[in-house]
Amino acid sequence: MPDSSPPDNPADPAASPAKPGLLERLWTVRTRTAAAQALRVMIGCAVTYALFRLIGLKQGQWAIFTVLIVMQGSVGATAGAAVDRLVATVAGALLGGAVLLAIPHQPLAMGIGLVFAVGVTAFAAVRQPRLRGGGVTVAIVLLTHSPEIPVGTFVLERILEITLGGVIGVLASRLVLPSQSGNVMVERFRQVMQVMADMLDQQANALETGKVAFSVDASIALRKSLVAAEALLVDARRERTMLLARHEVSEAIPRTLWRIRNGVVHIGRLLDTPLPCGLVTLVGAPATAMMREQSQAVHACMQALGKGRAPQIHHASADAFEADFAKLEHAHVIRDIPFEDMGRLFGLAFALRKMRQDIDDLAERITEGQGG
Repeated sequence: MPDSSPPDNPADPAASPAKPGLLERLWTVRTRTAAAQALRVMIGCAVTYALFRLIGLKQGQWAIFTVLIVMQGSVGATAGAAVDRLVATVAGALLGGAVLLAIPHQPLAMGIGLVFAVGVTAFAAVRQPRLRGGGVTVAIVLLTHSPEIPVGTFVLERILEITLGGVIGVLASRLVLPSQSGNVMVERFRQVMQVMADMLDQQANALETGKVAFSVDASIALRKSLVAAEALLVDARRERTMLLARHEVSEAIPRTLWRIRNGVVHIGRLLDTPLPCGLVTLVGAPATAMMREQSQAVHACMQALGKGRAPQIHHASADAFEADFAKLEHAHVIRDIPFEDMGRLFGLAFALRKMRQDIDDLAERITEGQGG
């Protein structure tokens, strides 16, 4: 019976021991990230507090609250949160001001107006998610307005306070130890490619040694990592649109990486049960060489991404595999191979050919995005 225990998998932290110092390095990186974010928030709050005191805003605390709400881990995420909050604030403040002007300042009337206004903003938020904060602003306007203050002045002050907090939050993220979404996204994609290259190497070793190649945990971890990296595209695109930063990553890259990821998982499933010795003897060596060459190609793409150069891809082993496989298709020995095993062999050949195409496409997308 084949060994069913999963092999050491560099893509699966639970399957192999951590490298010496790896946990310490991870802890250091996370600590630095947290410290940088804390410093950005502290500076943002200090500047906001000084400005609203200098300007003389009566409820300048809302500017502080805005800084705390909008400041995220990157410039793009902070800018997106600030814009969304400003849009929701303007909509909510205008609606709240309209309700204040339309109803008498009596408890029952104010309660009815509040319920109506938050219902309108809740409906709008479902249709347009960036308006989610509108209901909060409506409630603030209706519940904190003083009859001595003109409604127009009160509404404008709310908008000014939120705008002040949002602008300072974005500037603090941009100027104080900035972390740009585009750079984070590139690093995440590079990490995904490294895992893919490691998994291809592991699968090549499995084919060569007859061990199990598929790891469910590694497959799930790779999918989660790719989802997280792809999500950063939105913030990176926002940075570029607002001229806060620029990145040179083609938006077609995540789609190509998904195809490669699916191919890696498919190959792993095909090799979940070791191929018969006869097939390994016939095509094992060229298939193993082709997978290792593909691993090197993915690694080359990883090294080139974000570096302003085109990846160097080679297909010598792939051409050798095609030649050997063509001979096998016309050999008499193929008649003695069980149908199920032949299906897996042809499936492996198809997956490796598709992988070659996808890696070539990835290399082209990287070159395209870098203006190569």
